[in-house]
Amino acid sequence: MIYPEGTLTRDPNLWPMTAKTGAARIALMTGAPVIPAAQWGPQEVLAPYSKRLRLFPRKTMHVWAGPAVDLDDLRTQPVTAATLREATERIMLAITKILAEQRGETPPAQPLDRRIALQKKADS
Repeated sequence: MIYPEGTLTRDPNLWPMTAKTGAARIALMTGAPVIPAAQWGPQEVLAPYSKRLRLFPRKTMHVWAGPAVDLDDLRTQPVTAATLREATERIMLAITKILAEQRGETPPAQPLDRRIALQKKADS
């Protein structure tokens, strides 16, 4: 299992952020399928960036998997930054779609860019 963001989300509403390209790179270079998975509930046990576990009362956690992400058209192209970005966006869109369906909410139009979030944190 690979977490494409490489970190906990910094989105205040816990939506997926922009991701790193490692998962896409592995998938394109090896031909491995990408099965998107989303989780919801762990934030109730361990709040983002907290060290305090909240085990009681017991919490419910969910993990959902979706159909394989179609990357076939990209597998025949050279692995470039543009190809990796396109594959990564497809992967994250699939993950976000699963999470939106399960949460019954509409995700933001644009995912939070982790680099911008980190820069804002450093500036404040």
